[in-house]
Amino acid sequence: MHENFNDFVLNEYTKSSSEITSFFYNEKKYWLKKARPTKSSISHKIYYKLFNLELITPVQEKSAIQALEFECTKLEEFKKLNIPVPNVVFKNNNFFVLEDSGKNINSFIRKKDVTQEKIDFYIIKSIDAISLIHNKKQYHGGAQARNLTFKDDKIYSIDLEDSFDDSIDLKTLQFRDFLLFLLSLTKIRAKVEINYELFINRYIENTKNYDFKKRLQKLAKRISILLVLSKINFIKKFLGKDVKKFFILFDSLYNLKIDKNNINFKDKNV
Repeated sequence: MHENFNDFVLNEYTKSSSEITSFFYNEKKYWLKKARPTKSSISHKIYYKLFNLELITPVQEKSAIQALEFECTKLEEFKKLNIPVPNVVFKNNNFFVLEDSGKNINSFIRKKDVTQEKIDFYIIKSIDAISLIHNKKQYHGGAQARNLTFKDDKIYSIDLEDSFDDSIDLKTLQFRDFLLFLLSLTKIRAKVEINYELFINRYIENTKNYDFKKRLQKLAKRISILLVLSKINFIKKFLGKDVKKFFILFDSLYNLKIDKNNINFKDKNV
């Protein structure tokens, strides 16, 4: 990028009060992301110690500069592995600039009037994108629908600043990715049915992570008493929409059909 572009983005950085902001330069859209630290709260760490749930694995504490450097490096690594990510076109210690990679998946699937067909389309595209990351022996770190974007019939990964302690194995981080994505689907507002088993099978077919089904089911069984209570009419009427959808997901996980021929019983985490 030429000098005028650099001056332009420095001015955008100075006048913007947001951590992430978009702008146009020569009729092309870009995103400016300011450096921000990553860390988990003390309560988050305590809950993880108590319950040892992959979903709440604490992120590694990094300064703003360290987090920025980590994310930019990861974007470049993903690009070398042919994992779709937006191009980094400018970087300093305070912020970096990315080429636009389209709208996030939430903007497509969370509309009240979205059709079942479109929801299924974007979910399958997203699962294939997450599968590609995992097949390349990588993890996303925040694989919710809001951190995946769609442009030119391709899913891009964004917001890759989260990292984890070296003691956390890759398989666990990949399981966390997939679980985060499934949970993000509970925010869908349209009156459609989410076939979780279909999407889980798609992921397993892509990655051959057969043990994930057993791990998902095992996780659901840990809150089985809550699943039973959530189906009692007296209690059900007091539950909000998001809570009801959460229980629909975990009820689906509890009732997953396990193909015993494809379970890796050697996995100690199962």
